[in-house]
Amino acid sequence: MRYKQLRQVARYSESRISISDVSIEDYISTENMLPEKGGITIATNLPEVKTLPKYVKSDILLSNIRPYFKKIWFANRTGGCSNDVLVVKPFAVDPKFLYYVLSDNNFFNYSTVTSKGTKMPRGSQPAIMKYLVPDVGAKTQTRIADILSAYDDAIENNNRRIALLEKAAHELYKEWFVRFRFPGHENAKFVNGLPEGWKVKRIATFTHVTDGTHDTPKQTDFGVPLITGRCISNGFIDFDSAYMISEADHASISKRSGLETGDILFSNIGTVGSTCIVDYYREFSVKNVIIFKPESKTKTAYLYLLLTSQTMQDIFQAQTNGASQQFVGLTFIRRFKIVVPNEEMLSGFSEYVSPLLAERQLLHKQSQNLARQRDMLLPRLMSGKLEV
Repeated sequence: MRYKQLRQVARYSESRISISDVSIEDYISTENMLPEKGGITIATNLPEVKTLPKYVKSDILLSNIRPYFKKIWFANRTGGCSNDVLVVKPFAVDPKFLYYVLSDNNFFNYSTVTSKGTKMPRGSQPAIMKYLVPDVGAKTQTRIADILSAYDDAIENNNRRIALLEKAAHELYKEWFVRFRFPGHENAKFVNGLPEGWKVKRIATFTHVTDGTHDTPKQTDFGVPLITGRCISNGFIDFDSAYMISEADHASISKRSGLETGDILFSNIGTVGSTCIVDYYREFSVKNVIIFKPESKTKTAYLYLLLTSQTMQDIFQAQTNGASQQFVGLTFIRRFKIVVPNEEMLSGFSEYVSPLLAERQLLHKQSQNLARQRDMLLPRLMSGKLEV
């Protein structure tokens, strides 16, 4: 196998774009690039600047902060990005092929090893341009890109379905519990602005609330994943971004948390508000996250959609404190008051919503399997061990 340096087939973009020409959907920063090659999500706000680095369709965007997070995106449109995002422009190579070359774990390992800084390492731009790219013919490049794209297309299709399921569940939540247009609302009696039988209660009286370990167990090469708030992304646990701890440390932490299927994890430090439902198909421990332990799936469905509603997310963001790291305290969460519908309403809502949430979990598992298969194929295709 012959190789070329990256600088022989690509360069960094030096183009700029006016902030007035960039929408919130087209702004890319390290914050809204997802780890483990997960693509991007919509940014929360635009920066207060006049111009931004510009990217166009078929450019490759790399987060240049903490390269071990493996944040990369193949641009499908024009937009602007933060200065901490590198825009790589292919010019003598199939752009999608080069995207997969740079999606290989070998590249991220190389970028991490050659990075500079300890607390927040940054990739070395000169070193990145020396990374070796397989020197194969155009037909082979296209074939490899097509094989790997099939996996990404399937994952993207699943992601679209997941988003639709999430949207449908939230719309039903708003219809029943915000607009009060639940079944039978025409004949419902209201007392102090709430349907008769509904109560305002502290969360801790609706469900048990605890948190994960506050200790920092020693990292191990093998063992059990330790899940923190940064491992919760888009409503799911990203096990690939967690580090391992020993079985002994896991056993000690489990005595405190006792995780079960249907529990809800809420990130209260750093990435405040990130929330997911535990689907217990593998062992793991948790650190610096709040754990809600509803006693039934009827409560799980309602509480998950309550916590992830825009209204609640805005409240949590407004309550964060901590100069160096955003934080919402366990005491605040336990005392926070929520509207609690009667049991009949909770049960009826769960009958509609729980199947949507279950299908969402299933699609996510399918996508994880597809990503693993793709990542197993990728280095073998790049090294020529698999013929195409």
